[in-house]
Amino acid sequence: MDLEDAPQEDPDAGLSVGTVHAAFILSAAVAVALTFGKDLIKGKLSTNSDVGGQTPQFKAFQRTYLTVYLLMMAGDWLQGPYMYALYDAYGFKHEEIAALFVAGFGSSMLFGTVAGSLADTLGRKRGALAYVVVYAASCVTKHWRSYEVLMFGRVLGGIATSLLFSVFDSWLVAEHASRGFEPAWLSTTFANAQAGNSIVAILSGVFGEWIAGTTPMRVLVAGSTGGEDAAPDGAIMWGGYCLPFDAAAVFLLIGGFVIMTTWNENYGDTKQSSGADGLRESLTKGLLLLARDRRVLLVGLVCSCFEAAMYAFVFEWTPALTAANAPRPPYGEIFAAMMLCCAAGTRLFGFLAESRGPEDFARPLFVVASLFLLAPVVAPSNYVLALVAFLLFEGVVGCYFPALGTLKSKIVPDAQRSTIYNIFRVPLNVLVLLVLLSKLPTQTVFAVSALLLLSAAILQHMLFAAMRGHADVLDAHGVDAKDPLVSV
Repeated sequence: MDLEDAPQEDPDAGLSVGTVHAAFILSAAVAVALTFGKDLIKGKLSTNSDVGGQTPQFKAFQRTYLTVYLLMMAGDWLQGPYMYALYDAYGFKHEEIAALFVAGFGSSMLFGTVAGSLADTLGRKRGALAYVVVYAASCVTKHWRSYEVLMFGRVLGGIATSLLFSVFDSWLVAEHASRGFEPAWLSTTFANAQAGNSIVAILSGVFGEWIAGTTPMRVLVAGSTGGEDAAPDGAIMWGGYCLPFDAAAVFLLIGGFVIMTTWNENYGDTKQSSGADGLRESLTKGLLLLARDRRVLLVGLVCSCFEAAMYAFVFEWTPALTAANAPRPPYGEIFAAMMLCCAAGTRLFGFLAESRGPEDFARPLFVVASLFLLAPVVAPSNYVLALVAFLLFEGVVGCYFPALGTLKSKIVPDAQRSTIYNIFRVPLNVLVLLVLLSKLPTQTVFAVSALLLLSAAILQHMLFAAMRGHADVLDAHGVDAKDPLVSV
């Protein structure tokens, strides 16, 4: 094709840089207003006296946990933006890269439940340290320009992801209770963790972009062919897109040192056997609990539906905001604006939790979130509308995590907490794999995601009714539902 016949870019099509700048500034303003204007807004809402009076001991405990959690999340965020770019730079085809991503989710689904059960029986601190070792090893594999080694790294990454989203929450809830802190204070830790996570995501994006550009990627140890520009050949690489993974491993190891020196060990059901018998017993008890307690099953299904829609959104927001024959928008700035909205959502959770329980206010939030993800379906060429809708959706995501973290801490028994949390991820990973393998058009993926969010809203309403009925039963038997030893 001659250059004159090639399609020319239209600078007026798609999202302009100015529009993205405006969205970023507005997102930052909202996040700042919700963070530093809290006292002014708080006076208009009912006050929850249980959240006040936090002791210095609790604040020190919270700081220690947040330090570890945010170091772990920094290790995760530094990898995400460069996974595809690294595989592409190694010369792998799109289908091969897709298979690597599928391996990660498949590994999380297959091995995650076992890892969670082991953490319940062998100790949550040991589980957290296992996360550090496994994920750091996954980072090391990124230096090999070998499909087999990278596939092994993705399997390790899937196991680590399951540990990340189960062991740390489980350790926090158990340790919070064992130290005798007020149950209502737990929600503040979840909210602060999510707010800090959003800030860490922004900083990790900036830092990762900088460190990846400090030195070009080059061959450190030659592979089978030995050429600098050879196809995937088993060579060991250095620099470029490898560096964010090295930085991630450093953050993980620092967090591991803090865990070793500051965390106590805690367990699930101490009456269980150890070894293979303990693992089988933990899994059996977890599955029986899901079958017997409708509330546990419902909160797991809510998490699966919402987070499957969220992961589908992560895969598809870039093409949904990219117009054909138009300059590419500044994706990094869009991502930063999304994280600012996510941070704002955590502050919104704090305001809502002062007047209503998360089991209540999550219902309308999920409905609204489903409407936001319909924007690319009803107006596929309106990129400004899609951007605004995506930013608002991230605000709901920011509210979702502390809300569901609080709910799970109330409903799921501590004895099998890590096991149950990882069982929750099985249907989640199945749904994500279906999206990855189906190769649906972008608009169809968003329509399916909206349907998943609507399903989450319906399930959340059922959970609200089940929790209210359970509280009525406790009240009829003279049991205080607010007692920290009582699962509501």
